[in-house]
Amino acid sequence: PKTPKPHNPSCLILLIELVMEESKRIVLAKPTFIDMGELQPGTRVTMHLRVHSVRIIRQRQRYDGDSLNLVAECIVGDEHGCAKLMAYDRQLDVIKEGAIITIRNAHANVVKEHMRIEIDKWAKVEASRERIGKVNTTKNLSDIEYELVAQK
Repeated sequence: PKTPKPHNPSCLILLIELVMEESKRIVLAKPTFIDMGELQPGTRVTMHLRVHSVRIIRQRQRYDGDSLNLVAECIVGDEHGCAKLMAYDRQLDVIKEGAIITIRNAHANVVKEHMRIEIDKWAKVEASRERIGKVNTTKNLSDIEYELVAQK
């Protein structure tokens, strides 16, 4: 059998420092959930929402020929209002009419002067157990026309 070689003291010190660094893990902050009344364009949002409607607006065959690329325009909201949400492919497994969802780090974008929520590659959508009442469709934030104003 091989006899173990003595450890280099400088390597041992580096190993101890790495272990100590690892023990000082980053503490994640709790997410701050907002409601539709607090939604502002150009921000990242974390929200609990109810899906009011789902409408497939694009359906294309993938290059592999086996599956489809889907894009849906959804109306989501809570008691304070609603907005359009763009959902893609596998997100539509969770985003169904009447479902309650949680979106994390989604982007409230203004596209063609109207706000919509987009779930990009840094965002996440999942089913939720939160209680959300009926969606207030009378206050649709996507119907408001936004204009970029330069500050002087």
